[in-house]
Amino acid sequence: MLVIRLQRVGKKNRASFRIVLQDKKWKPQGKALELFGFYDPHSKEKKVQEERVKFWISKGAQVSPTLHNMFVDMNILSGEKVKAWKPKKGSAKKEAGAPALLVSTTEQSTEPEVKTEPAPVVSVEIPESAPEEKAEVAV
Repeated sequence: MLVIRLQRVGKKNRASFRIVLQDKKWKPQGKALELFGFYDPHSKEKKVQEERVKFWISKGAQVSPTLHNMFVDMNILSGEKVKAWKPKKGSAKKEAGAPALLVSTTEQSTEPEVKTEPAPVVSVEIPESAPEEKAEVAV
């Protein structure tokens, strides 16, 4: 499947991106089938060949979430923006829209207590007359 995505180029701490068409299985730094333009996040400069992007989307190419949002801003695509990233699990920061959980200190927990019993001990006596024989115990 073909995908339109960003390909990072540029120096360390000074990233710029190409907008490319690639196979989804190829790594983002790999070869590109077609180059559509570029995006510089530092100067906010963008250049995109709109006709070629629309052509490939009509042929079934998928657009990455970040580029989808960028194309919606540039009026290349119509529709709603999509969420382009997921927060890490267990992060200390809470999402703005998430309701806070309140725990009352006066209430006691209603969780059932789990009691564990020790495993039963089975003792087996082996007669001294037959030390070569093995004793089998089924538990």
